[in-house]
Amino acid sequence: MNDTIPILDFEPFLHGSGADRAHVAKAIGQAFERYGFVQLVGHGVPQEALQGAFAAAEAFFDRPEDWKRQVQDRRNNRGYVPMFDSALPGQKPGGHEAFSIGHFTRPEDPALRDLPFHAETPWPDMPGFRERVQACYRAMYDAGQQVLTAVAIHLGVAEDFFADAARESYSNMRVVHYPPAEAIADRTDIGVRAHADEGLITMLVQDMNGGLAVQGPSGDWLPVVPNREAMVVNAGKLLRRWTNGRYQAALHQVVNRSGRERYSIPLFVHPSYHTRIDPMTLVGEAPASEEFAPIVAGEQVYRNFMARRLSWQEATS
Repeated sequence: MNDTIPILDFEPFLHGSGADRAHVAKAIGQAFERYGFVQLVGHGVPQEALQGAFAAAEAFFDRPEDWKRQVQDRRNNRGYVPMFDSALPGQKPGGHEAFSIGHFTRPEDPALRDLPFHAETPWPDMPGFRERVQACYRAMYDAGQQVLTAVAIHLGVAEDFFADAARESYSNMRVVHYPPAEAIADRTDIGVRAHADEGLITMLVQDMNGGLAVQGPSGDWLPVVPNREAMVVNAGKLLRRWTNGRYQAALHQVVNRSGRERYSIPLFVHPSYHTRIDPMTLVGEAPASEEFAPIVAGEQVYRNFMARRLSWQEATS
């Protein structure tokens, strides 16, 4: 069969009957089972919120490097992330720069507030930037909760299963800029190397310049063709683990061969730090292997975060 990332209409889930909602939920679940990815039109996020965030991103990344570095918090992965700042030992760096934003609410627990995942965002002194980016964050996060409701329906658990698991979410969003591949060819040949996301799901809006590709079931790289009306949604490692491997957390990468500047906005949706990820609680199955053994969400992601930080320090020392 010719594999392509499915495009589904999410509007019937938001505004339709119970049968409509079940139909859409099943289609999303099947897409996650085969590809780990889907594109959703009718997602409910206002275009003005998306356009405002893209405009803010373009204006921010157009500023001088020294100015952008004033709002860099490398320890907590917040604020400005410079170009080529993601090198790992034996690998070329990613050819992109970003601005990383923490969740719009922070927990009351001081121990959690001290973790990098709940660190405050160092906002730039740039009129309208914070307001436009946060408006986009809130709208995309709300859409992500609707997608997780559909996932819950598909898996046969309570519709508020994931909402309950994310009352103190450590979700985060990035606005990302990719120069044309030929402009950075002396340093790297890729915008973002192949990887799977850490969280439950990722909500992504991309411009029309393309470059995102997903590794399909047969191992081929499938382009995620840009669609002005669509939001790309993919399952992350936590959701794959929680479903006992039923859902895929597919490898994906970005190479900007458009000859133009590329911008994208991913929102990484996570549960609360102390949420226990155990297949028995979601799909009613014992872990199929050690790969799916129960873990605490934040602890697992924090370990991976620290491992990447140490690898980055090794690569740049």
